Amino acid sequence: MRRTIVIAKNTFKETIRDRIMYGILVFSFLFLFSITVIGSLSLGEDLFIIRSFGLAGIYLFGLIITIFLGASLIYKEVEFKTIYIILSKPVKDSEVILGKFFGLLASIIALIGSMGLIYLLVVWFNGGGFDYRAMLAMVLQVFEFSIIISVLILFSTFSTPIASTIYTIVVVYCGHLLSLMFNYVASAGDFQKYLLLGAYYLFPNLEKFNIRNLVVHGFGITQSEFLLTAGYATIYTSLVLCLAHLIFRKKEF
Repeated sequence: MRRTIVIAKNTFKETIRDRIMYGILVFSFLFLFSITVIGSLSLGEDLFIIRSFGLAGIYLFGLIITIFLGASLIYKEVEFKTIYIILSKPVKDSEVILGKFFGLLASIIALIGSMGLIYLLVVWFNGGGFDYRAMLAMVLQVFEFSIIISVLILFSTFSTPIASTIYTIVVVYCGHLLSLMFNYVASAGDFQKYLLLGAYYLFPNLEKFNIRNLVVHGFGITQSEFLLTAGYATIYTSLVLCLAHLIFRKKEF
């Protein structure tokens, strides 16, 4: 556990020092502040616009940074031969995978937290009070990003950063369309039916974590729904990380 924490700390420091991440973060701050102007242009729907654009912006910028940082998380260690230095010490393969995962997840939590703070201040200054439901939406976004990080680590163990980025974008896209896929199962042929069902059970159901529309309209989810969603993210992430560990362990360094 101690070695995993050390790797996680180093990964966290490495990711938060990335200059491109700071560029995207500054742009996201400017966007969050600008939604006040966008909201003022609406006719009495300023808070609705601010919440809609704000939560969507936090998700979009968080997703961009997550994919950008995670696509080369394992690949660059192999490419720059630093993996030899790590594995020459009494470090297990699983500790490398877990350390990279928790390090990047910690940096994403810090990112979401900083953008979320700006969002809450913008809503509060515009008379919306403390938007506690938005905090729940951002927590679920973190759980969704934990799945995406595990998928990125999996792809990063056997493909290039560009390929990992493309594969992950496909997973994210399909993950938000699973309910639509399932609706076509009944009317599809035998081959299409099994193909759609395979995709439905293989891809993560990322739409489970999207409660932004509910938050914008003043609704939330129950405690049991939150716990089930968090449990789903934990189980799916664990399975993907186990698969990534198996692939990483079989690689020849």
